[in-house]
Amino acid sequence: MTKRKRDMGSPSPRPPRPGVADPCAGTIDWSWLPADLLSTVFKRLPSDADRVRVGAVCTRWVAAAAAWRPRPWLVGSRADDRSGRSVAMSSFWLSQGDDGLVQFAAAMPDGSEYLSSSHGYLAVANPRASTKTITLFNPVTTRRISLPPISFFKKWHDVTTIVLSADPDAADEWSAVAIAFPANCLAYYSSATGVWTPLRFTAAGYPGVEHYNGRFYVAFESQLCVCELDVAAPAIIPLEQFDSDSDYSDNEAAALAAIELKQANRYEHSWRDDEKLPGKRVVETHLVECDGELLIVSVYGDVRYNSESTCKGSGGGAICDERTVEVHRVEWMEDGRVKLEKEEDLGDNALFLGRNHAFALSAEKFPVCQPNCVYLVDLQGHPDGLVRVVDLDSYGQLTLRDENIYPVDGMQGSPSAGWARRGWFIPKY
Repeated sequence: MTKRKRDMGSPSPRPPRPGVADPCAGTIDWSWLPADLLSTVFKRLPSDADRVRVGAVCTRWVAAAAAWRPRPWLVGSRADDRSGRSVAMSSFWLSQGDDGLVQFAAAMPDGSEYLSSSHGYLAVANPRASTKTITLFNPVTTRRISLPPISFFKKWHDVTTIVLSADPDAADEWSAVAIAFPANCLAYYSSATGVWTPLRFTAAGYPGVEHYNGRFYVAFESQLCVCELDVAAPAIIPLEQFDSDSDYSDNEAAALAAIELKQANRYEHSWRDDEKLPGKRVVETHLVECDGELLIVSVYGDVRYNSESTCKGSGGGAICDERTVEVHRVEWMEDGRVKLEKEEDLGDNALFLGRNHAFALSAEKFPVCQPNCVYLVDLQGHPDGLVRVVDLDSYGQLTLRDENIYPVDGMQGSPSAGWARRGWFIPKY
């Protein structure tokens, strides 16, 4: 008997497994990858250009890119000859542990000098140009935005800070404030008009700038001002400040004065007798938005005698320039005045100050940061420079902890190394 083969019919086609090529489509579907695996892949990518390409694959990968927390960068440039016209850019990652600052190769425009950073963009300039022309450069996407020259800034003016109102990639219109040193000239730019306008002011000192709740604010030491832009001649107008001496009764004012004196004496006696501070002066002022609040950060320069100097390259018994930092929170009163309240605790936040738009990061969201401290780029203009890590002591005073981080770029101590200018930068993907 001849056996007949049973007709089982044609097998139904199986859907391709996730991540496996579909022979009919000729493509691979990776959109199914879970978020935690995508985050791991994102961290291990070798360059920011790769992260940008990965984020553009699909909506799930865009979300993974947005959830990834980048490390803060320390970026800058230094002149590599005595003319100051030849510059070298450098970039470092802030790292945990003993690594401190790790140099890496970021996409930087050749032949440009670093000026400042804000909202995911570096502000750079050509040192060989006859006029001060600023270019905004995104090192992640390599997008460039050329700004017109600031005609009323002199050639010898050093543009030390650029503060943008918003990310140019996300806003239809945005604006900027530029600060020049040493003449303390300020300029306002609007993307709608494409024109730089001088800002008039009468205060003294190196200012800090922040864009907060839709307006630009400027601080000269403890004097908070607002930029009035909707007028014929834009200007920086001081805000009336709440004065405890005039707003309290005599008894209340005396009690407050006694408390302040007691706190000052307690802080003074916390130093050893041979390390008492002969005097303090404000050397930097910064404005920074932190947890929805506006903070004024004052950096004081204290000259003291140390038997064991913390300054790199100086011998024992040298006079060193130390730093202390005070933070005040701006309170907005109903009558239009402002009141400055001393901030005793930054909580989980870390502040990043330098030649940059100052910013705050949460140590919980950005684990590479230390909470309740300030990362201060110091010795600007020095051939080497350093980052001082400053934290709150038991008296609510921000003081130098025993931690200085040096950005080692291979030119330390070189006689041809010109002065360095550096600031913090947080990339956006």
